[in-house]
Amino acid sequence: MKSEGLPIIISAPSGTGKTTTCKVLKKRMSNLKIATSHTTRKIREGEWDGVDYHFISKEEFESKKNKKEFLEWAQVHTEFYGTSLEAIAKHQQAGFDILLELDVQGVASLRNMDFKGIFILILPPSIEEMGNRLRKRGTETEESIERRLNTGKQEIKSYQKYDYVITNNEVEETVESILAIVRAEKSRVARYVPTSDDIKELLG
Repeated sequence: MKSEGLPIIISAPSGTGKTTTCKVLKKRMSNLKIATSHTTRKIREGEWDGVDYHFISKEEFESKKNKKEFLEWAQVHTEFYGTSLEAIAKHQQAGFDILLELDVQGVASLRNMDFKGIFILILPPSIEEMGNRLRKRGTETEESIERRLNTGKQEIKSYQKYDYVITNNEVEETVESILAIVRAEKSRVARYVPTSDDIKELLG
């Protein structure tokens, strides 16, 4: 008897270490599939199309949005991000847990539609450290960094939209916290799936 996969929704302000955390989490969870989002932003060094994101044009994104192919979509700064309905359904029905990396707007959309999953917000140790991490990337102007910091402050204020909040001091520690959350959530009574017909019969 197999249960459907569990959606794990993770958000974090820019510079928090979400991408690195999710990559380590994927290595630690053999049953985890990543719902690769579509985005209109440019690909960064070290990223792969179809792995980190599906990188598409704004025209392609608009077409998919109009065809209602996204579970949710959001505009972040000047770019667009969207999660494919097809990717979620396919993995979940096969029994895989699904990792969704979303921003606060995306989480708000899922909450409004009563989407079932675990909502986790990862935060930096401080705003100062968040800025340091953004600058270490060496990929953005100071103006862009300041814009991301301001956006991050607003995202932090939205912490009550989530079920859990984790401070990312160190990646391995953060991943361990996420794994503990997933184990606990899978043990909830509402998610229990009987392991045999006789137990199922007893439970009615």
